[in-house]
Parts: sequence; C-alpha cells; structure tokens
Amino acid sequence: MRLKNTVRFTKIIFFTLAIILSPFFSCNDNPLDPYETLLPGRRDYVWEVDTLAIPFTILHEIWGSSPTDVWAIGPGGGLDKTIFHYDGEKWTNDGISRPISPLCIWGFAQNDVWIAGFEGRIWHYNGNDWSESLHIKDPLFVYSAFTDIWGENPNNIWTVGLLDSANIRKGLMYHYNGVKWKRINIDYTGGQLLKIRRGLKTSKNYYLTGLWESDVIGDSIKILEYNGGKHLKQLKISPFRYGKWMDVQEINDEIIFTINDELYTYENGNFKFFIKNPFPDSFQGIHGRNKKDIFWLMNDGITHFNGNNIEYLLKVNSSQRFARAVLFKNEVFFLAVEISTGLSLIYHGRLTN
Repeated sequence: MRLKNTVRFTKIIFFTLAIILSPFFSCNDNPLDPYETLLPGRRDYVWEVDTLAIPFTILHEIWGSSPTDVWAIGPGGGLDKTIFHYDGEKWTNDGISRPISPLCIWGFAQNDVWIAGFEGRIWHYNGNDWSESLHIKDPLFVYSAFTDIWGENPNNIWTVGLLDSANIRKGLMYHYNGVKWKRINIDYTGGQLLKIRRGLKTSKNYYLTGLWESDVIGDSIKILEYNGGKHLKQLKISPFRYGKWMDVQEINDEIIFTINDELYTYENGNFKFFIKNPFPDSFQGIHGRNKKDIFWLMNDGITHFNGNNIEYLLKVNSSQRFARAVLFKNEVFFLAVEISTGLSLIYHGRLTN
C-alpha cells in the first residue's frame, strides 16, 4: 500500500473513533411551549465502571434495547472479539469469529440489531444468530467502510461511510426498506460521510456530518442536508481541530447540532443557538432524553444540561476518551477508551430512588 493510502486509512480510524414533544394545551386552550413543560433532567446517579481488556480491539459504539440488553462493538485484530453483550449482570463475548470488523451499531429490539463496518459489510442479529446482510463489491474501488448506521423503524434504515480508490474518495450511502439494501446515488467526493440523523418533529430531510480532506488547505468537517436528491446541500463547514467538533444528534425526535462548544437547532433554513458549554474541554457531541436532559461528552468526563445549567457528572483522568452512550429511563451507559492502556471502559449510571 502506498504511503498516501496508508495515511488515508489511518484517518478513517481516527475520525471514526474521534468518531445523536407535541404541544400540550391548558384548560383555557392556550398552547404551552413544549420546552417549558419538560422537567429538568436528574443528576443523582450512582456510578460503577466495567473494564474490558480486549487485546488489539477498541470498543467505540454502544446500543441497547434495555438495561439488560446492551451491545458494545469495535474493530480489532481478532474477529472473534469485536462484539460484546451485557445482560444486566456481566459483559460477555461468544468467541465466534465473523468476517466483519464493525464500526457502528443500531437496533430496534432485542431481536433486531444491526452492525456495519469495514469492507462494506452489514450484519443483522435476529435474537439468536448474526448473519451477513450486505457486502459491497465494487470493482472501481479497492476499499469501502460504513461509519454510521441509524434508522427510524425496521423498514427505514440508513447507513453512511466511504468508498476509496487510489485516486478518489467519495461518500457512501445505503438505505434499507425492510427487505433489501439499496445504494443511494449521491455526489459527495473528496471525503467520507460520518453520521446521518433525522428529527421527525422538525424536518422531512436528513442531516449528516462529513469529513472533507485536502492536502492543500487541511481537513474540514461539514454539516450537510439530504432531501432525497443526488446533491447534498452544505449547511456549514469548519476546519478540523482536535478537541473541536461538529456533530448531529437526534434527541426526542428533534435534531440538535453540536458546533464546537455550542448547541443549535435548525429552523427555517437557519441555525438557532440553544446553549453554550461553559467548560473548555467539550469534545465529541451529545446524547439526551430531551432538551432538558442532555449529556455532553468531554475530553475529561461528562457534563449535563438540565434546562438550567451545565455541570459535571463525571470527571476522569486525561487519558480517557468517551465515545458514545445509550440512555434508558433510569440508567445510562457511557463507553470510553483509556488511551494509555487501550482498555475499554463502560461507565454505568443508575438514578437513585
């Protein structure tokens, strides 16, 4: 492999690891602001940490249907150690080697879970077994990978990533309609797509983040809009800087954008400022139950917005990086990696009574 391709492959790993209410009415029929009716998110969690020592594997994506059915996945050197499951008591791995090095996971139920990753592969879990659902074989490209998978329901699933050859890299998008996967014809070249989300309450369009690469002016992160056509509309572009990021997340059927250390909604073609993180170490974006219960991943822990202010829930040492989270009514799971040791850490928080 030429040096240029080696560098580009390293970027895929880095950016992937680095690498989302209806109105009430009062008795006099005056509409209330849905935001005002929300209760502040609680912060009285009791925490425990599970440490998974997995040689040559870094877990960096997590999803679950319940606190007793949580999955954590990541690429690694051993194909028998890339998928782990939590049953409410312990994390286990079935030890079966599968020809997939997963980068992302999404699901809808205990018997309906999807993973996607390198070599353009997608696998599905039916509650008993994993089976391959898609394997891209494009003779024009030597390399393909899916970096995100997400869906609104089992008949509407999206996955994005990249195709790569010696001369060109381009964004990759597939859609699943409940029966089969179909490649979407888009014209995003010069980089990779990182993430896709849609907010049912706010838009019929989908919103993505993408990495655009340039040896001349440097790499950039983009926020993009997809309306079903070939062209992805660019909404915002920012130079990539370590520790600063642009992300898109769906929270309670609404799209929230992370732009460096600020959160925005997108309304009528404009970004609308929501909240600024007052701490200097914001990193990879947010997860939340609603707009008054948002967890912000930091370089040194997790902060929380409860509708009034942002405070730290967890402070960790500088060698730990939080990757993703899955939230339930009374429990939360945050996946982190300890850079100095390569250990995968799962921070499990339970609300007190």
